[in-house]
Amino acid sequence: MSLRRAAAAMGPVVLALALLGTAAATPADSCPEVKVLGLEADKLTILRGCPGLPGAAGPKGEAGTDGGRGERGPSGAPGKAGPPGPKGDPGEKGARGEKGQPWEAERCDTGPRSCWELRTRGHALSGWHTIFMPDCRPLAVLCDMDTDGGGWTVFQRRVDGSVDFYRDWAAYQRGFGSQLGEFWLGNDHIHALTAQGTSELRVDLVDFEGTRHFARYQSFRLGSAADKYQLVLGAFAGGTAGDSLTPHNSSLFSTKDQDSDTSSSSCAQQYEGAWWYYSCHVSNLNGRYLGGSHSSFANGINWHSGKGYNYSYKVAEMKLRPAGAAEA
Repeated sequence: MSLRRAAAAMGPVVLALALLGTAAATPADSCPEVKVLGLEADKLTILRGCPGLPGAAGPKGEAGTDGGRGERGPSGAPGKAGPPGPKGDPGEKGARGEKGQPWEAERCDTGPRSCWELRTRGHALSGWHTIFMPDCRPLAVLCDMDTDGGGWTVFQRRVDGSVDFYRDWAAYQRGFGSQLGEFWLGNDHIHALTAQGTSELRVDLVDFEGTRHFARYQSFRLGSAADKYQLVLGAFAGGTAGDSLTPHNSSLFSTKDQDSDTSSSSCAQQYEGAWWYYSCHVSNLNGRYLGGSHSSFANGINWHSGKGYNYSYKVAEMKLRPAGAAEA
């Protein structure tokens, strides 16, 4: 008996299921024609056919609510700088101000006249400072603010032999040397500084073993060029170096080209220096830098009452300040 007949005999539902199974067995790439099985109200109807074309799009739905803000992402790499902008127009030129007085003239009336005055104004560090001479000329000087109460104006310094001290009259008159090492301040300047009032003198010496020595004098003054820069020295006030300058008191200054001593020969040439020689010396602090003990006689940086005529000191400094300043 055929399948259709058997199904018909079993009722309309069985028949429909049988036909559905047949349709499901149809290969996926086939497209059977549309078939209608059963038209009665109590029977199952099955439609089978190829898919139709998509219908028209429906109307757009309403927009949903905005979502919450997400977390901030990591910073990106900096971008390349853009080209510079155009240069702006120059501004208008301002009115010219009134001409002021020169800086030195503005400071002269109230500026310091000595290292001691700088010390009283609170300058506690040793070094080079500017002071003003009686005629308002500024002068750079080395101030020793540490030794024996400070306030000393250093006018001679020997430390390493880097500067030649065997010079002529004009060089000693104006001064020479380097702020970084050795120098002579200049006889004109020393005269002007000591002409302002009574000054005391200190001589500091250091040997090549590092031992320090000193000598102090109650007063010190240097005459003018017309007086051949005569040495006017007060009483010896003590010191570990002993007194090797008093014998030179009242002597005139001599250089290799201007002999002012009382010897028949030139002491400056004989002992290769420049000093207040008489005939000839017991001190020669502007002599040759011979580095300690030396065989030549009396031509080094000698201080006879210290280490004699055959020893040249490593460091020699001569300095002045107002007399009695430390007790003021």
